[in-house]
Amino acid sequence: MSDRFVIFNARLIDPASGRDETGGVVVESGRILEAGAHVRPPASPSPADLDARGLCLSPGLIDLRVKTGEPGGENKETLETASAAAAAGGVASFVMMPDTDPVIDSLALVDFITRRARDRADVKVYPAAGLTLGLKGERMSEIGLMHEAGAVMFSNGDQAVEDAGVLRRAMMYATGFDALIASRPDTHTLTRGSVMHSGAFAGRLGLRGAPPEAEWIALSRDLILAETTGARLMIDTLSTGRSLEVVEQARARGLKVACSAAAYSLVFNEIDVGDYLTYCKVFPPFRPESDRLALIDGVKRGVVDAVVSAHDPQPPEDKRLPIADAAFGAVGLETLLSALLGLVAEGRLTLLEALRPLTSGPADVLGLPQGRLSTGAPADLVLFDPDAPWLCLRENLVSRSKNSPFDGRRLTGRVHRTYVDGRLIFRRG
Repeated sequence: MSDRFVIFNARLIDPASGRDETGGVVVESGRILEAGAHVRPPASPSPADLDARGLCLSPGLIDLRVKTGEPGGENKETLETASAAAAAGGVASFVMMPDTDPVIDSLALVDFITRRARDRADVKVYPAAGLTLGLKGERMSEIGLMHEAGAVMFSNGDQAVEDAGVLRRAMMYATGFDALIASRPDTHTLTRGSVMHSGAFAGRLGLRGAPPEAEWIALSRDLILAETTGARLMIDTLSTGRSLEVVEQARARGLKVACSAAAYSLVFNEIDVGDYLTYCKVFPPFRPESDRLALIDGVKRGVVDAVVSAHDPQPPEDKRLPIADAAFGAVGLETLLSALLGLVAEGRLTLLEALRPLTSGPADVLGLPQGRLSTGAPADLVLFDPDAPWLCLRENLVSRSKNSPFDGRRLTGRVHRTYVDGRLIFRRG
């Protein structure tokens, strides 16, 4: 039976080429054979061919920040359930963060995750390895061996490396392999014990806040070290407008720096914490409205390379607590696309602008061949209705954990089908 099929009568959205036109794609042997306005319905249709009926067809989404509970916390999420949630959200590839139990900080564990994902996940899973052993920030891990084993970047997870000497040595070592270091900009001595953004609203709620200068101080330090070592650096989930300005200045000086932002940072502001809503307890926290708008502008201008789900599943027993005691984190794989499409519906972004940091942007950061509708590229595709409204209810989420800040909200944009290497892995209904 032939593995060739055609998707036609679609609105093609390809940020890599700037394409926004009616047309189709021809897929064969898991790769895109043709794409463009010239692709018409086949003369002799096969059961695998699809009339998209005007729906949008874009490259499958690429998410650079996903946590699972496997290994060690399978009650939160497994690779299998994370993969299913990703497929339902149009995410064809994701980077798995190293903060598991045990931490992914050795060649054996990188190999384990790679094999486990190949056996149990329908989407493509790329392991991020621990930058330091145990993510303790004391001794750097074996970057070279893990890089050769398939680790796509090196991160200390949610814990910033406080010891500048350790981080500098890791950066110097990583340059020999052209390995990417992802660093979360945080000064823990300023944010320890915080619950939300530090401001007047936190004061009224009587909650300890995380000041934005904790991000600015760490960001400046990390950029200085990247400049002196020549390391490739990705700023992991920055959350303020000032941070974007600093990144732009660093790029103007020739630094090899990329940056990501969490989707929730583009949608929510500090007021959305509301009446001590623990599903809205995340890190970095929801910032003031001015920072939210600055991040949207950063996406529009292409300063933000990747928008991530920051998928961090937490079970009910860790969330249904007083907000000071509740765990940080929110699930986001199934709402990632809708978060950006909501901004399109508001007129803040075009479809091309919204999809760039979900497709070609993260693909370019990691040097991946997917994320574009071009001849020879992997046929990772998502078919979606950009205008379809839907109500996000936690009980309907595919993810094993249900801790979503979007719970109870009406969202815009719905995934209909997701393909990975030409294989249909999700079909709504």
